[in-house]
Amino acid sequence: MLNRTPPNRPPSTSNVIKSYRKRRMQRGPLLVYGAIALVVVGVILLVVWLMGPEQPLGAMFATDTPTVTVTSTPTNTTTPTATATITETPTVTFTPTPSEPFPYTIQEGDTLPALAERFNLGGDGVLLLLDYNPVILENDGIYFVGQTIIIPPPGTQRATATPIPANLPRGTRIEYSVLPGDTLAGIAAKFNSRVDDIIAANDLEDANALLVGQVLQIPANLVTATATLPPTSTPVTPTVAGQPTQAATASTGASTTCPVTENAAFVAELQTLINNARTSNNLATLSVNQRLAAAARTHAVDMLCNNYLSHIGLDGSTLQSRVATQGYAATLALEDIYALHPAYGINAQAAFNWWMNNPAHRADILNPETTEFGIAYVENEDSLLGAYFVLVSAKP
Repeated sequence: MLNRTPPNRPPSTSNVIKSYRKRRMQRGPLLVYGAIALVVVGVILLVVWLMGPEQPLGAMFATDTPTVTVTSTPTNTTTPTATATITETPTVTFTPTPSEPFPYTIQEGDTLPALAERFNLGGDGVLLLLDYNPVILENDGIYFVGQTIIIPPPGTQRATATPIPANLPRGTRIEYSVLPGDTLAGIAAKFNSRVDDIIAANDLEDANALLVGQVLQIPANLVTATATLPPTSTPVTPTVAGQPTQAATASTGASTTCPVTENAAFVAELQTLINNARTSNNLATLSVNQRLAAAARTHAVDMLCNNYLSHIGLDGSTLQSRVATQGYAATLALEDIYALHPAYGINAQAAFNWWMNNPAHRADILNPETTEFGIAYVENEDSLLGAYFVLVSAKP
């Protein structure tokens, strides 16, 4: 079959127009569908944007603001009921009343009258305090904050010694039952007797081994009773610096007893130390006198059991009266005292060193006039000061 159209002949104009129209008609639906899809997508995006977190839709349209409605919840109201209040009755607390003398440290503002009132010592309270603390009188009535004194228990009465009748025949024997804390020296002082005579009258082998309840025969009025200090003397003014002063008078005091431990080795060592010191200073040694030793022991025990340190006894005794009570007639008598609690290591060397380092005590030990001496050592750890050395040196 022959091709009637020449190969190089261009298409006719009508054919081109027909072909264009045909293609246009084919693309029309696609464009419409695409436009619709775009519109739908745009609407969706617009709605999402309007309803998003920023909510611009609210700014475009006025909306009613919801009013918060407060709903009251019923609450049970309890009406207070009057309740009886139980008032507790205060319980009275009783402070134990001391039955023994006890130490007290003076505080700022304390005075002897105030202390006497505080501790219920009665009308003689100030005098009782002076009786138990003779060091106050020795210091011209001055006491100070921080000083430790002894307070007697309430109800304490000032001691009044019962004298041996003056008309009792010399050497009359009196039965006496030994009490706790008694010593031969103390018993001899009570009855104007002598230690040696009591030992002889009772055939005592150990003068330091008295038993409580033991009955002794005491030869009384062997020595003349030595007058003691009168009940009152020149008033002095006990004071605390910066505090009101109160007048007080010196008087005798009460004496108590207590268990006593002695140490013969301490006494012997101190005797040796003293005589060695005298020899080194070209002085004669001193000989031991038992009457002087008894006088020393009597005072040492009294201080130990009554918690004080003084050359004047609580009964008003002096060195001279104590020596005379033992039957020693002295033309010169000296007394040196050293006290230290055993917990701090008291011994003969400590006492000797302290005395030799003190000019007054050194002068006593090295006194060229003395010829005899007696030494006592007593201790009781429950005592305030604990232990005492007492040295009595004299010349007949």
